[in-house]
Amino acid sequence: MTELVVSAPGSLMLMGEHAVLHGSPSVVCAVDQRLQVSVTPRTDRRVLIRSTLGDLDTSLDFLAESHTHRFTLALLTRWRNRLTTGFEMTITSDFSDKVGLGSSAALTVVVATVLRRLSGLPLRQRALLDECISVVKQVQGHASGSDIAASIHGGVVCYRPATGGVLPLGSALSLGVYYCGYKMPTADVIKRVEEQRACLSLLYDRLFEMMSACTQQAISAIQSKDLPQLGHCMNIYHGLLDSLGVCDSTLASMVFWLREQDVLGAKISGSGLGDCVVCLLKPDQAPPAMPDFTRLPVSICERGVCFESDTHGGGLAPAGPPLPEPC
Repeated sequence: MTELVVSAPGSLMLMGEHAVLHGSPSVVCAVDQRLQVSVTPRTDRRVLIRSTLGDLDTSLDFLAESHTHRFTLALLTRWRNRLTTGFEMTITSDFSDKVGLGSSAALTVVVATVLRRLSGLPLRQRALLDECISVVKQVQGHASGSDIAASIHGGVVCYRPATGGVLPLGSALSLGVYYCGYKMPTADVIKRVEEQRACLSLLYDRLFEMMSACTQQAISAIQSKDLPQLGHCMNIYHGLLDSLGVCDSTLASMVFWLREQDVLGAKISGSGLGDCVVCLLKPDQAPPAMPDFTRLPVSICERGVCFESDTHGGGLAPAGPPLPEPC
């Protein structure tokens, strides 16, 4: 088999943060910043991984430990008995892992896709989704599946964690995304929220219920193309995130500055206490240039995970027969 090249988009949460971990739906989109993996099979069991974060030289028979490559190694542990040879893997990305665009999810999706192809198994979206969620939970202790669903399917999707259902919502949204300059690890933010919830469980459960209702309303607004309503839902959801204690003064100032620029809505994107804010723009409205903060030049991408090395375009099959092998 010749070189395989697989890419998947990064992702951005629009609605559903925190509540999705308690069974509520989320709205997430794929962005046009992609992570790519190139793989060339070897004739032995050796595995060489190269990335800007660090290289790894190991074997399918005796896998090394590496925090940097923990997601890839977790997948290799699952698949090494099905692989007939080792390989050389090069990982490249259009975006930094320091910015919350779902780099871990995109990496897990592309590596799982490659290993399934190397093992000769069918490439179906639901099987890939289930496996990637399981791996991320194994590695970091939690996974909503939202960012994974976006990287697999592309576009804007509603993800329902209770069933694993993914509902495409199109791609006709214009967004502005801004990075605050720092990011608290998602696991640390979730731990803080859960510690506070333990003391006020009834109130927090009600907040999650309100978040779920707000997300449902946002989904209806997207389906009916009611952008002002969607923006209003985003503003409300930001207030609910503030009630959880995940909005600091920097994020608050960014959100309210954006609202003063007459955007339709603005909120935290992701777990909070750092990272990004997102705003919904009016049709033909240019993203405002925010003083002192970095605007990330991203837009919604319709293309999910795919084989760049396939001549037919390489998307995954939602069901039915597996895709043909690349030429």
